[in-house]
Amino acid sequence: MNSGNDATRRRLLIAGMATLGLAGCGFHLRGQLDMPFRRAHLNANRNERFTNRIARQLEINGVVVTERIQEAEVSIRILNIRRERDILSLNRAGKAREYRLFTTLSYAVERADGTTLRPAERIAVRRDITYDDTQLLAKDQEEAMLYRDMEDDIAQQLIRRLAAVNIDAPAAQ
Repeated sequence: MNSGNDATRRRLLIAGMATLGLAGCGFHLRGQLDMPFRRAHLNANRNERFTNRIARQLEINGVVVTERIQEAEVSIRILNIRRERDILSLNRAGKAREYRLFTTLSYAVERADGTTLRPAERIAVRRDITYDDTQLLAKDQEEAMLYRDMEDDIAQQLIRRLAAVNIDAPAAQ
């Protein structure tokens, strides 16, 4: 019975040391950001999947996304969303063997009155994918999954950038 208690104590000690080790290195789970505004207007087509990802990230971080700009503290204008695919390498037959996928978001942030807080900026991410003619369906699904992953990545990067916006600062030039 004593050896059972010793084993339990050892496990607790190891778990405690691991927790302290993680805390000491600065690791922490990503949580809600402290956004400088509570109400935002997303000036983009809400029927697009990517725009809905951005709206969902705003809501996760405590921001109410309004339909009317007059009800918002800031307006996030989505200027452009672009997907591209470039050939990285060819096989011996001259067919594409690898592609590089790009997704780019251009946006600007304004106060509700139209003054610019952040002029047009870009967030771009890329992923590489191998291609095989014999696995067309699987590769198409993999490409779609990579584009969704890139959209999630961009939405999270956008939220981190929006968290750094100073809405009390003078308008940007």
